[in-house]
Amino acid sequence: MAGPRSFLLLLLALVFAVHAERFPRLLGGLSEANVNDESVKRALNFALSEYNRASNDKYGSRVFRVIEAKKQLVAGLKYVFEVEVSRTTCTKSATDFSNCPDHKEPPLKKHYICHFEVYTVPWMGKTSLLKQECRDV
Repeated sequence: MAGPRSFLLLLLALVFAVHAERFPRLLGGLSEANVNDESVKRALNFALSEYNRASNDKYGSRVFRVIEAKKQLVAGLKYVFEVEVSRTTCTKSATDFSNCPDHKEPPLKKHYICHFEVYTVPWMGKTSLLKQECRDV
């Protein structure tokens, strides 16, 4: 015989099933990130800054297009990006490559698909690049 507790559990399951579309991912799972959100922009800029710093290239690179951006709530925030990166005409002495034009002619014209993972703990002011993998397009 079902008691009040069983009824309550059944009611809770029914409410969750009806509203499941509002919870597309489990808490802690990866979800889509809005590339127009300031925190997402900061994380992507950090990844690209680290990429440019580690590169031996004379020229700086910028994000040509964002293929995918995801975020995950952990003990902070983890961002996962799949982006197309292009080599600009600006040398690395520039501080901002976002307005630099791309090289148009080979061999200077270069595009890469990069996978970046950035971990940030905003309330501690900590950001780190966990993963960077790039391949030629």
